[in-house]
Amino acid sequence: MTGRAAGSWPALVGAREPQEIEIDGERLVVRRSWPGKNGVRSYECCDASGRIRALTDDPRRGLTLLPHARDRKLPSLRPCGQLLVHRAGKRAVERVSRGYRKHLRAGGSGDVVTATHTMGGLAASAGFAVPRVLGTSEHSVMLSTVPGVPLLELSPEDWGRAWGRWSVAWPRLVRGAVGPSEQWQVHDAAAEAAVVAKWFEHVREYDAGGLAGRFAERLDEVETRVRRDLSSLQAGSCCSTGPVGGGMVPAHRDLHDGQMLFDPATNGVGLLDFDTAVLAERELDLANLDVHLELRVMQGLLGEAAADVGRQAIRQAAVAVGADARRLETYREATRARLGCVYAFRWQWVPVAERMLEGLG
Repeated sequence: MTGRAAGSWPALVGAREPQEIEIDGERLVVRRSWPGKNGVRSYECCDASGRIRALTDDPRRGLTLLPHARDRKLPSLRPCGQLLVHRAGKRAVERVSRGYRKHLRAGGSGDVVTATHTMGGLAASAGFAVPRVLGTSEHSVMLSTVPGVPLLELSPEDWGRAWGRWSVAWPRLVRGAVGPSEQWQVHDAAAEAAVVAKWFEHVREYDAGGLAGRFAERLDEVETRVRRDLSSLQAGSCCSTGPVGGGMVPAHRDLHDGQMLFDPATNGVGLLDFDTAVLAERELDLANLDVHLELRVMQGLLGEAAADVGRQAIRQAAVAVGADARRLETYREATRARLGCVYAFRWQWVPVAERMLEGLG
């Protein structure tokens, strides 16, 4: 991946993440998991009928399996649409006839609506197709569909067309005039360092993928280096200025191929999920998108030739927005560290998580 310190991370000897969980006579296949507070783990599973089920593992209360598409902390959730995502007590997404409904804890819908209007509005002005808010309540937001096909399902020709269109539209979004500052949170290098530190803390607390118990010193070394490099960005000055002071620009903060669609009939690129939108350095989103291409190659979901097409588009966008090469590489390293920790919690990708962390020196 980065060509550094090959072989410096010992080979994985078993994921130590559950692939299946049995509870009340049901055998559930784990799709993914997340760390929580006080040692609680949340799991998203599939039951024997192929339905998504949310489950928690609390060290004090044991395993709790929620009924399909029901969650007392997400009172708007009902088993009526096709459930796509369910993180117990936090968030659920379902496909319904009108579009997609996000179910959130009380008070969360306002932030989603604001982000969809602000960042989504900038994206639409830049030429992206974006979801529209069709309705909202205290616990849910209804969003319209966006035309297009997920990038990983495109033909090689359409893959290239999609990235070409993205590389033109993205700089227009970044250069867009932001609205009142109170509508935006700021996510600087110090904030990114805090996110990275939190994920390393999660890996240590839960021994995700068995990494913490076997490679404690190695994890400490990687985290220290990444946080130090991010701190050096915070202490320095940005290479160029954006529409607001300090080089901050509109940022998606979760930009990856899965947040993008392409419509071959119209050559339109769709952009999704603006919930995490902030003002950040222009290098943040570009780095996140670039490293996700590395990740897809390691997952076996994308070939190197296709990844190079995406990387070239990212390089073109980086030049267009005035990104600084050193800052971009620092954010890439931070993204690799963060994703390595995130994917350590997913049993099928623990070897990939190890490889990502290995590439950090």
